[in-house]
Order: sequence, then structure tokens, then C-alpha cells
Amino acid sequence: MRAVRTFLCWIFALGAVIFLRSSFFSFLDIASWPDAHLPQSVLSAGIRGALPLLGVIYGLACWTFWTGKPSARVWGLAASAANALLGCLFLYMDRRFLTAPATAFLNPDALLLGFGIAGIVAFRRRDVTAAEKPLQPLPGDGTNAIVNRAIWIAGTGGFLAGMSWWWRWAGWNGLPWNRGSFLRDIALLLLLELLMVAIHEFGHVAVGTALGMKLRAFIVGPFHWRVREGKWEFRCILSGFLAVGGATAVAPTDPHRPLWRDICMVAAGPVTSLAAGLLAGWLTLLAPRAPWQQDWLLLAVFSTLSLMTGAINLVPFRTRSFYSDGARIYQLLSAGPWADLHRAFSAAAATTFTPLRPRDFDIEAIQRAVSSISVGHQALHLRLLAASYYLDQGRNSDASKALAQAETVYQESASDISAELCSPFVFGKAYLERDAAGTRLWWERLEARKPIRLTADYWIARSAFLWSEHRLHEAREAWEKGNALVQQLPHAGAYESDREHFALLQKELGTTGAVS
Repeated sequence: MRAVRTFLCWIFALGAVIFLRSSFFSFLDIASWPDAHLPQSVLSAGIRGALPLLGVIYGLACWTFWTGKPSARVWGLAASAANALLGCLFLYMDRRFLTAPATAFLNPDALLLGFGIAGIVAFRRRDVTAAEKPLQPLPGDGTNAIVNRAIWIAGTGGFLAGMSWWWRWAGWNGLPWNRGSFLRDIALLLLLELLMVAIHEFGHVAVGTALGMKLRAFIVGPFHWRVREGKWEFRCILSGFLAVGGATAVAPTDPHRPLWRDICMVAAGPVTSLAAGLLAGWLTLLAPRAPWQQDWLLLAVFSTLSLMTGAINLVPFRTRSFYSDGARIYQLLSAGPWADLHRAFSAAAATTFTPLRPRDFDIEAIQRAVSSISVGHQALHLRLLAASYYLDQGRNSDASKALAQAETVYQESASDISAELCSPFVFGKAYLERDAAGTRLWWERLEARKPIRLTADYWIARSAFLWSEHRLHEAREAWEKGNALVQQLPHAGAYESDREHFALLQKELGTTGAVS
């Protein structure tokens, strides 16, 4: 939802510039609106008066969001309502939409209405303040703050420009417009976006598996497939329909693979999108008098979406949750700390299906990355990897120091981690530091995030927490539940390490496997 709000705020910023600029001009050629249903004098006066008001509303909506003002939600809803009302008004005034309608999602008026509806949904929650701090610059990651913010507007503008050209081309060739209801056409747009994302992600998967890598996760919009504890699981997250995106986790089986394999796997996504877009564009150009003539519009939309997706993904940029393929390629080629980071993350993923254990990590590469990457989720993950390396080596003092560094990163720039990532903090605070107060604090953070699945990691964290508070009977019960789960996990390096953690805690609990 945060990505939707951020995108809409760029739409608000664009609207503020357009309306405030227009308000400085005294002319509006109302006679060029042949479809208007109101007297020109009344309509002209209303529009002249509304321009600066709309500019202020849009401007305040984006400004309050980006600066973290408490009124961000109110202004976001006001700007979204303005988008929805303007979309309805323009659709009503445009007779062409009523008599010979194009597919609704291609009509700019319908798109404006769609932005309005999405904004009302995105800003309806009371916790929507932009207390979300701006992305902190990360030296060497290949991204730029301006590009990070403007890339979504560039993508939207490119899509609209591309479709504008297709509209003119269709007129020159006398192609028919498809009739359809608004809801039907929005559904078609979602399906096209899902198909486009699926093809993009399939490019990563196909090349990755061909180069000896293994698929661990496949995400397309609301549909999430992941390997958890050796088994595939599926989840449908409905909020994914509001910001259709995708992700693929393809992990290498060879920790000493050549760099070009990783680059090929990452580049395969945008290359596949560009190829699919060119193919769809070629079929669209052949549509006049072809058997698929009636479907030219769907092909044009898919072509434009795919080409924009492929092109944008080759641009290095970052959001709060991911890097573009272009940024990842740059980082791999940089041969610096960011290349070390990708290597470390790949090795960590490989431990879930190979004999590779945390103690086999390249700790020197991890430390090189740690020395340069100090904020954000990547920094926190790196320090947790270092902690797991030292713990698996039996170097508890070094593991405790790495965990403390991860906690510092959490407090400064990564406080929105998942419940799963809270588990190693709970165990570390209890077992490594013997800090009951710190263990309780991290357990409360874990519980506040409402873990969806009670995994072995959850139970070992709960057992460690209860043990730290001398609630031994409850701690042993939690240990029993977790130990039963961890013994069922595959024989891979990460899970062997987990079984050893349970054995370490077992010694502290003084249990032999039966709850007394």
C-alpha cells in the first residue's frame, strides 16, 4: 500500500504543476469543447475558479505526505476524491466515450477516475501519515534520489505517450474500437499487467534454471509461491491487485559460479519483457485486415506495458523494498561491497537446499559489505548473516557483537522488518547475551507483527524468551513443539544449523525431550 500512496503522490505533484500553471493563464478555449453540456459562460467561470483550488489541493496532498505531516491522510483523500470527481465529469462530458467508446482503461478520463478510486482506498487508513522517511542515499548502489522518485511518473508518461501514438495509428488504419463496460476493461487491464509481470519474471526463472540455479520464490501481483522449510506454499495477498508487481528468488547451487551467470539471470527479465513487447507490437501493426484485427487494442496495451517495463527495469533505481534489475546489474559489475552483498545473499539462500552452512559463508566478503552498507534492510540482513556465521562457528562473543550491530541498524533505518526477522534477535538476546529485558522487548516486537505461521523459528524464539524469564515449564513445552517441527525439515545446511540451535537451548533448559 505504501508503494501505491507514493506513486499517487507523484500523480498529485504532476496535477499541482498542471493546474497551478494553468491558473496563471486567463484563456480557456471553451468553444473547443463541443461536447460540453453546460452553458459556456458558466462552465468557463467554474473551471477558471477551480484551477487554483485544485492546484492547491494536489500540492498539499503531495507536500504533506512527503514531509510526514499528520494531515497527509486528509489531503490525500481530498486529492483522490478530486481525481474521481474529475474523471466522472470528463467521462460524462465526452460523448465519444458514450457513442463509440474505446476500452475504458485506455481513456485518460477513465484512468483519472481509476487513480481517484485507488487513492481513496490507499489513503483510507488512519495510520497513513508520511512518517515514512525519504530513502537514505546508499553510496555505491548505483541509484539516484531524483531517479528513485521520478521513475514512476516517467513510466506512466511513457505508457500514455505510447498509447496516444497507437490511438492515432488506429485512426489512420480505420481500426474498430472495442466496446466494454468500465469494470470489464479494468479487469482486462489487471490481467494484462499480471501477464506482463509473469512473462518478465519467467525470463529470470528460465535463464536462472538453465544456468544451474534453483527457483525459491515466484511472485506475480497478489499471487505468491515460496519455498518455506523445504516445501512450496501458496498465498494470495489481495493488496497486490493495487500495485501489480513481481519478484523472483533464484538461488545458485554453486557458490563459486562465474559472475556472468548472475548477470545473465538478472538481465533476462527486462530482455524478455522487451522481446514480448516487440512481438506484441509487431502483431498489432499487422492487425489491419488480419484475423486478430478486433484484438488490436489488447495487443497494443500489452506491447506498451511490456516495453515500458523492460526499459524502466534497465534503469538503476530503488524503492523501499527492492532494487531494479538495472541497479542489480550495476552492483554486480561494480566488484565492490554491493557485489559482495549479492554473493552473501545468494550463499544464504543456497543453505536451504545444499549442504552449505552459515559457517561456510565468506565472512571477509560479508565484512567488506558491512563496512560500506550501513542503513536499510540490506545492512540489517548482512549483520544477521555475520551473526549466524559466528554462532555456527561457536564464536559466541563475535556473534553477539554482530547482533548488536544489526540491532543498531534496526533502530536507525529498518524498523519495519517482518516477524521472521525478529526471531534471531529473540534467540540471540536470550542465549548469547542473557539479557532478559532485551529478550522481552524483541519478543513483544515479534508478537506485534502477528506472525502468520508458527514455524520452528517462532517456537525456538518463544522457548528462549520463556527461558529468559525462568518460566521453564512453558519454555520446555515451546521447545518440544519447535523441536518436533525442526526434525521434519530437509537435510540442508540451514536446517542442520537450526537443529543445533535447538540442541544448544535444550542444554540450557535441562530437558531430555520430555516435558516434566
